[in-house]
Amino acid sequence: MASVPPSQSGTVVREPTVVTTLRSLEDVARRPACVVVIHGDDIGHKYDLTGKLTVGRGRDNDICVNHRSVSRHHIEIHVDDTGAQLCDLGSTNGTLINDLSVGTVYLQDGDRIKVGRTVLKYISGGNVEAAYHEQLFTMTRYDALTGVYNRRSFDDKIRDELARAERYERPLALMLFDIDHFKLCNDTFGHRAGDYVLREFAQLVQRRVRKDDFVARYGGEEFAVVLNEFERGLPQLLAEEIRQTIEAHSFEFEDNHIPLTVSIGVVNWSPIHETVGMLIEEADQCLYRAKESGRNQVIVAPPR
Repeated sequence: MASVPPSQSGTVVREPTVVTTLRSLEDVARRPACVVVIHGDDIGHKYDLTGKLTVGRGRDNDICVNHRSVSRHHIEIHVDDTGAQLCDLGSTNGTLINDLSVGTVYLQDGDRIKVGRTVLKYISGGNVEAAYHEQLFTMTRYDALTGVYNRRSFDDKIRDELARAERYERPLALMLFDIDHFKLCNDTFGHRAGDYVLREFAQLVQRRVRKDDFVARYGGEEFAVVLNEFERGLPQLLAEEIRQTIEAHSFEFEDNHIPLTVSIGVVNWSPIHETVGMLIEEADQCLYRAKESGRNQVIVAPPR
């Protein structure tokens, strides 16, 4: 037992017990049931079960498992008064729960759901484990400074989207951004100002792109946006709008005005891009040309 230090008068001083509340436990109790990806793409991702949730290969599903062993619409999970019910939607290769084939069943806390090569774990409402998975996913998939996705998430996303573009011949585009003269910003205004610029820049881009577009911090002052399902010419138009938004925005930090511009490289996927590396390399070359030819501009790769 730890000793209690005496006061100067020799009297034992007992420190008061810190009073805590049950608010955090109440928050846990209000959490909905969820499923968490524990194996496969997007590992760690948590999906709350607040209504109907669908899983399948099709992009219109809540959880898209892009693998040929998975049916376009594979399973559906919905919550009713009894609990969370899973229904196999007549999938070609079936659905396993705890390694047993199922059709329609109510899920139990901790059940492992296997769809193709992806494994989901069901966590009942009020289970503190859901909060743990949510925090863990945020730490591993998002950039702590800017709040957008991190490089690991980008690598997974671009790989999946390239595979989908190849299989279904759907449009895919990649934008790479580089904040112009960012080192000068750090040297002139300090690194705290640089951090502010990165956060503000990321949120400006996030607000300007479409809801389903993917924004990530690629590294340092470089960012990336992955676009799919768009009409011809949209990537170039969107990139130019973002460039103008950054140029016109007032970056103010501790009474200092920080002028800022951005250079952008854009590439539209075509079958000639056989690998992720080839797609990124061409976008990077466009970005390099934008910076070499004066910065604050958009360079788009020629059609292939």
